Amino acid sequence: MKKFIPYIIIGVLVVGLIGFIGYVKFKESPVQPQNTTTIGDNEPYFDQNAIVMYFYSPNCSHCQDEKSVLTDLSKQGYRVKPMNILDHPDYAKQYNIEGTPTFISQKDQARVVGFQKEDTLKLWLEQHK
Repeated sequence: MKKFIPYIIIGVLVVGLIGFIGYVKFKESPVQPQNTTTIGDNEPYFDQNAIVMYFYSPNCSHCQDEKSVLTDLSKQGYRVKPMNILDHPDYAKQYNIEGTPTFISQKDQARVVGFQKEDTLKLWLEQHK
C-alpha cells in the first residue's frame, strides 16, 4: 500500500491542477446564453407612437411565439409600442404587469395577457387602437 501513495498524491495534484485551470478559463470567458433569438427594438411591428403598448421580455418563450404573429400583423399595418420589462423593470409596477406578453391600449386601458393567436390579436387591436 505504501508503494501506491506517491501515485495517489501525483494523481490528486494533477486533478487539482486541471480543475484550477478549468476554473480560471471559465472565469475569464463567461458562458453565453444558448438561445440567441431575441426580440430587438428594430422589429417591423414596433412603433414608438403606437397606441397599444406591448409588454414583453426577450427571454420569454411566449413572447418569442408572439413574434411571428406580430410580424404577420405588421404586414397588414399593425404596430405596437415596445415595452421591454427586462430593460425597464419599473414598467411592471407602473402598469401592473403580472406576466408577458401583455398588450395595453393607451386609449382605453383595455388589456389582454398571454400569447394571442393572429385572428384574436388582430380583432383586439382593431377594437382598441
